[in-house]
Amino acid sequence: MFEPQFFTLTSIYFLALLSPGQDFFLIIKHALSHGYKKAWCSCLGIASGNALYIALAYIGYEFLSRYPVILSLVEMGGAAFLFYLGCLLFFAPKPHLDAALHVSAKMAFKLFMQGLFSALLNPKNILFYFSLLFTIIQPETALHVKIFYAVWMIALLLVWDIFVAFLFGNQRALKLLPYLYIVQKIVGVGLIGFSLHLAFTF
Repeated sequence: MFEPQFFTLTSIYFLALLSPGQDFFLIIKHALSHGYKKAWCSCLGIASGNALYIALAYIGYEFLSRYPVILSLVEMGGAAFLFYLGCLLFFAPKPHLDAALHVSAKMAFKLFMQGLFSALLNPKNILFYFSLLFTIIQPETALHVKIFYAVWMIALLLVWDIFVAFLFGNQRALKLLPYLYIVQKIVGVGLIGFSLHLAFTF
């Protein structure tokens, strides 16, 4: 099972995790605003979305390759979500410490759903998994090995996201909360610019 393609897959995937994307900044925002435990809801949502795309890559690659319009629709939806998320961050009010530490169960579900949609509507995710799994993993690879690869990638993603949330969401890191307002503006502008770039590319 631990053959060269496993180490290649792990290396490329871990490098991809180290590259900050919209999921990374979403986790940081939630961790700083609500603490790392509530941010873990976002981590679970992001992991769930990625798990779905891995399953689609295994099951529906041949089918979706016949209908490129579906991939285009996912990319367009992703660009729209990036624009929405960018506006949400840019126009967000300045966070307050007391409000940030009080999060209801309803908010936890909201954080989970934001993480889920962030992963599902990220146009890079589906393209990344489709290209990764079908360029590194050989078609003749046994099913149980493919399942192991999928579980391994999701576990690696979840552990990394949980670590990021803990790093930015502990009590010491909450001292960074006053600077979140500036970070929100910068990230918001970046997401809006990236979404417009995707839109013009389409």
